[in-house]
Amino acid sequence: MQGTGHTTLSLLGHAMPASARSPADVFDSLFLVFMALGTIVGIIVISYTVYNAIKYRSEDGDREGGYDISEPEEQDDDVARPQLGEIPTGAGKGGGKKLFMSFGLSAIIVLGLIIYGYSLLLFVEGEPQNHEDAIEIDVQGYQFGWDYTYPNGETTSTLRVPAGEVVELNVTSRDVMHNYRIQELGASADAIPGQTTETWIHPDEDMAGTEYKAKCLELCGAGHSNMIGDVIVMDPGEYNEWYDNLGGGS
Repeated sequence: MQGTGHTTLSLLGHAMPASARSPADVFDSLFLVFMALGTIVGIIVISYTVYNAIKYRSEDGDREGGYDISEPEEQDDDVARPQLGEIPTGAGKGGGKKLFMSFGLSAIIVLGLIIYGYSLLLFVEGEPQNHEDAIEIDVQGYQFGWDYTYPNGETTSTLRVPAGEVVELNVTSRDVMHNYRIQELGASADAIPGQTTETWIHPDEDMAGTEYKAKCLELCGAGHSNMIGDVIVMDPGEYNEWYDNLGGGS
């Protein structure tokens, strides 16, 4: 087991500040940023398309028999209308300015998202805030379940964590490759035999009394679909009492 953790959880007094972000919060932020940008870009593209469709519409398109393209009407030389069968070159009145702007803005947005997303990845993959106060729990996957070893050396098949505290999970496997995932808490780590992968969670205080599921996302055998474990977020006081009485598994 890595680290010493807490020898007694009566030390559960240094909760994370309310401003601390968990991996789940980070992924939610990233999703909202992508959704907001996608919505803005979609509105701009659709609005510009509708604007041009109205601006360059045919004024005699409603006459009986439909459009007549055999005799093109006289057009204003100042308006660069697209012609049937012609490939747009961007060399019209704007001199390719619109094409340059579209590629330039797209490049800025994409590069910005890459930098932003990578910075969030470094945050999730790095040490949690106030990690020196975190509770360390070893997670071991096997066909087909999960075992959790706490700082006092006791092992359970159900993960119990206190709300409002940072919990570091050291994930490994004793047989084949697995992937440990608690979706609602943003925990995800490969469970590889002979290696330890670290992840961490920070359940909000309002999650106390809530039960989640730890699942395996790596196809690991015939019982893969049943490799689901219970994860219980407890009130810190109740967790402290449970931990003090821990012995023989639960």
